[in-house]
Amino acid sequence: MGGTHGPLIDSLSDRKAGPKQAKGHWSAAIRQQVLEMRRTRSQQPYALIGAEAIHFELIALGSSETPPVRTIHDWLVKANLVSRQSVKPENRESKPIPLPQAEAVNEVQQLDLKGPVYLHGSGHKYYLVVLRDCYSRRCAIDVLTSRAAEGITNFLVASWQWMGLPRYLQMDNALEFRGSNRYPRSFGRVVRVAIDLGIEPVFNPTSEPWRNGGVERFNGFLDNRLLNVECADQDALRTQAQACQQACNQTHRLAALSGLTPHEVAAKATLDLLPASYQRHQAKFMPQDKGFVSFVRLVRKSGRITLGAKDRFMVDPDLAYTYVLARVDLTKKKVTISQDNVPLKTYDYSADTVGAWAADDQDDVANDDICNLWC
Repeated sequence: MGGTHGPLIDSLSDRKAGPKQAKGHWSAAIRQQVLEMRRTRSQQPYALIGAEAIHFELIALGSSETPPVRTIHDWLVKANLVSRQSVKPENRESKPIPLPQAEAVNEVQQLDLKGPVYLHGSGHKYYLVVLRDCYSRRCAIDVLTSRAAEGITNFLVASWQWMGLPRYLQMDNALEFRGSNRYPRSFGRVVRVAIDLGIEPVFNPTSEPWRNGGVERFNGFLDNRLLNVECADQDALRTQAQACQQACNQTHRLAALSGLTPHEVAAKATLDLLPASYQRHQAKFMPQDKGFVSFVRLVRKSGRITLGAKDRFMVDPDLAYTYVLARVDLTKKKVTISQDNVPLKTYDYSADTVGAWAADDQDDVANDDICNLWC
């Protein structure tokens, strides 16, 4: 999985991000400006307030003095505006894993559902649904009242109309994304809408949420910022979510983007926008007779992998504790298991249910996990 390699920001390829002035000769004015920028940003609920963000903002403003990040951080520490302590990223195992690589805008988008969350003084459950492009870091955020797939697909369709369609949609194995455990080979609404639009869903290894690293880290930002804003009801929370989305996309200058904002990066790309006329996601039923769905799985000690529920396939005991890619061809009804792009096994993948979502079956599924499949 992957695309064509290329420079992240062509227009900044020759720009030096270092200081424009010799070390030790920063003016009192620039130091005061930095401290004031930190204080101002701290009063804005969704602004980035770190030394790196201030450094890139000075570049964007065309400042005659642009101290390096370390110098700015030292000034903030001496002014008691930030601690010297830093948190080292968690060092997860380094086994090769066949997840798609984001080498262009909308090559890979990550989807996540966060919650339930509660408003102060209310017992109502709310959920934050987040879509984030791994390359540009552009995001879409909305507030739902349930985990049902209908709300998630409505959110995805609305987001793809302005963010553009991805090549891969990466997500965890939650039933609202994948489908029912009762019928593990009959996918739910989220998958079916994706494959209808030519998008390949990719499911992370089970019980490994950090594989959606970009959107998971972004959820940490939402925890600290969006969910700390006092809101009276769902409309107020949605208004704040939209304000957070706009701030993240249009004002956050990131080192990974050479100091540009997600919006500025996306503006340089050709986006495949979903037409506003698209309505097939509202159908009572959609076929799953085309496209591909991929599962990244850790081979167990027995040599088996599990795609969903008890849907198991033998790979090879010699490959225990390594990762493989199981790619389902919905046209041919086959699943091919590979490692390092080398096919290992191919199995039949015929659908295990017929008519599971007949209109008169609603009472039977109301309290079953299949309700998340198409509701």
